[in-house]
Amino acid sequence: MRGEVCIGSASVLSLISLILLIFMHVGQINTSTVPRGISMVNVNTSGYGQGLEAALGDPIAGLYTTNASAPLQAEQGIRELYKFGLYGYCGYVNGTAGICSNTSAANRFEPFTVLTEDMLGNYSTVTTALITQGTFIDSDYLGEFTNAAYYLIIIGSVAAGLALFTGLLKHTVLFFLSTLFAVIGALTLLIGATIWTVMIKKAESINDFVVGPASAPVPLGITVTTGNAIFLLWAAWACLLVLMLGSISRAAAFATGVLALAAGVSALPKVTRAGRYLYSEDGTRFFIKGIAYQEQGETSTDPNNPFSEPSTFIDPLTDSSACARDVPFLQQLGVNAIRVYSVDSSQNHDDCMKALSQAGIYTIIDLALPVNGSIDRLNPTWTTSLLNLYLGTIDAFNKYDNVLAYNVGNEVIVDPGAATGAAAFIKAAARDVKSYLKSISSSALVGYAAIDGDDNWVVPLAEYLGCDPTDSNSGDSSIDIFGLNNYEFCGDASASAYNGKNGDFAGYTVPAYFSEFGCVKQPPRLWTEVPIIFSPPMSDIWSGGVAFSYFPAESNDGQFGMVTVDGSSVTVSDDFNRLKAQFGNLTLPTTPSQSDAGSSTFASCPPTNSSWEASTKLPPTPNSDACKCLENIVSCQFTPKTTNTTGIVGSLLDLGCSLLGQNGGNCDDIGANGTTGTYGRVAFCDPATKLSFVMSEYYELTNRAATSCDFGGNATVNSNAPSSVSGANAAASSCLTNPSATFTPSKPSSTGGGSSSTGGSGSGSGNNNAAAALGSPAALLGVAVALLFSVLGSALTVA
Repeated sequence: MRGEVCIGSASVLSLISLILLIFMHVGQINTSTVPRGISMVNVNTSGYGQGLEAALGDPIAGLYTTNASAPLQAEQGIRELYKFGLYGYCGYVNGTAGICSNTSAANRFEPFTVLTEDMLGNYSTVTTALITQGTFIDSDYLGEFTNAAYYLIIIGSVAAGLALFTGLLKHTVLFFLSTLFAVIGALTLLIGATIWTVMIKKAESINDFVVGPASAPVPLGITVTTGNAIFLLWAAWACLLVLMLGSISRAAAFATGVLALAAGVSALPKVTRAGRYLYSEDGTRFFIKGIAYQEQGETSTDPNNPFSEPSTFIDPLTDSSACARDVPFLQQLGVNAIRVYSVDSSQNHDDCMKALSQAGIYTIIDLALPVNGSIDRLNPTWTTSLLNLYLGTIDAFNKYDNVLAYNVGNEVIVDPGAATGAAAFIKAAARDVKSYLKSISSSALVGYAAIDGDDNWVVPLAEYLGCDPTDSNSGDSSIDIFGLNNYEFCGDASASAYNGKNGDFAGYTVPAYFSEFGCVKQPPRLWTEVPIIFSPPMSDIWSGGVAFSYFPAESNDGQFGMVTVDGSSVTVSDDFNRLKAQFGNLTLPTTPSQSDAGSSTFASCPPTNSSWEASTKLPPTPNSDACKCLENIVSCQFTPKTTNTTGIVGSLLDLGCSLLGQNGGNCDDIGANGTTGTYGRVAFCDPATKLSFVMSEYYELTNRAATSCDFGGNATVNSNAPSSVSGANAAASSCLTNPSATFTPSKPSSTGGGSSSTGGSGSGSGNNNAAAALGSPAALLGVAVALLFSVLGSALTVA
């Protein structure tokens, strides 16, 4: 639909331009009503008789003719008004009565020649002797430039007609040609109109010519004015310019596609949200038919953690040989997406992402990293270090066309009650990531993957992440897609296994999918849930799922995995073959259509209760500048003796807060509570900055005792800090002037990038390599405007 609107608008603009040009062309071809009223330039000689009389000191007789039909250029007297068009000129004895010259292509604007050839011989001689300088009398100069301008205007007019014709035939290649004709037309009309405008302005020098005695000079009486056809010409050019600029992004997309095809790359269509469903660019409903793709790192052995969570990770998208090995097997499975749980933004992912894209496989990228690179479920925060980590990953993957979504968290909340306060930090992360994606024109979705649990907190979690805390139907802080790691269908269960979840999410307004599925408690895995998930009634509620897992993975429930890898060799299991068969037999639903899906809505947030305690007041956007400012001016700075700061920051913070408490202070400024919605003014800073702040608070509270800024040799007095306690406090406050602000975060100072093809992170969504630069509408717009004004400047210089 958007393309049809674009084509329709372009056709209207080219039609308007062509109509304006037609009217301009008919000016002064005869003396009928319409042509008579249109001219490029007018020369009024009605006052020349008085001027000539003042110059000669004698009465003037016979200068003008009163015979409207008297032939031109026959020395029978001048007319009071001459109007010049592109194909000829007409002389008028009054406003309407007159006669026109022979019509010919490329008529030259030579006003002085026209006047002198109409005058009786004696007046012609006197006029030639009287007017000896100025562009008005230089017929060769005016004639040559206006003659050249005619051909440029003709080319521009033909191009406008071709732009209209090719634009009406709704075809991508012809639309590209229509844009090309619009560019040609705009350029040639610009130069032609500029030449005519400059020539008229130069000829207008005659308007200031005076004659008679120096003591009482009078105007010569010949006046040159711009005709209305010039304005028609400029208006036609403006229409073509708007047409060209409006179409250039689509033409650029076409050119980008050609380059991508030439490079052997076929860009995947963008997937967007409409209502509670996902759709491809062509309006087809999109289902995630995916598999988890990541080798398991070392798992946690903490007896206090019931989950076998990784403590290290292996980025599967950096090993090009492994991707080349695995992609054919992913294609055999028939998947259109993989989920990757952790990536290293400093590494190069080009080969793997390109291989996946060429295979038609999207990626769902989790932004968190194990241990310290995620929102801590026990002590949740949303800090500058986490934000920069997330944005660094986005910048590293933004150039690829097959990023479907970024997850801001995975199974952060696992229990009801106070633990649900972490949702406020998840929602703040979604808000800031979503804002950043919008600022870099990325179409990637923002998601979260939840562990399955009791309905009394899982359903409120889903509703909370999709709600609008302001009750204004705004999606600024809402996720775009909700994932549920669901393993309740085991063995050869029936469709009724999903009845509870279907009922829970029947009215959910955000696209939802199973971010993990595939129970191993009752082997073998038959995957008979696949046709159930991907057909009504479940397909009316869910948008597919991700089977777990391609690689072997240990869990408390049993052994996952569908292949065994040995170097470059892959051995598939029966699990693999059964899933391949189930995926292969699917016929994905096409309903509802995108037009029937409706617009996205954002409901009010769920009320709090004993199971659900998350506040609707969200943490602020982490402010790196404020934290850097604070770190530079605090009086006692964290200067660790070891490079492994992770192991000591926590214990030093505990010590600092304990010392503050003993001396009448507290650590409220660095605290954050998602259940009460209270966030300290330094809560969004990284742990090291928080520690420096706490150390300084203690140092100031003890009147800067030397021993108060030591902390086992891990702290140093800052010589650049204000000299007084009051000055230090004022400086800290100046760094934190608006600690509760939300805003669009900026690009991290160091994002890690890692692409050999670009030397940095991408800046657009859905573009590849050099094609991205050419495909940027802003870049092409800048080039086009610069070119137009360059031509304009050149024309004025030549003139």
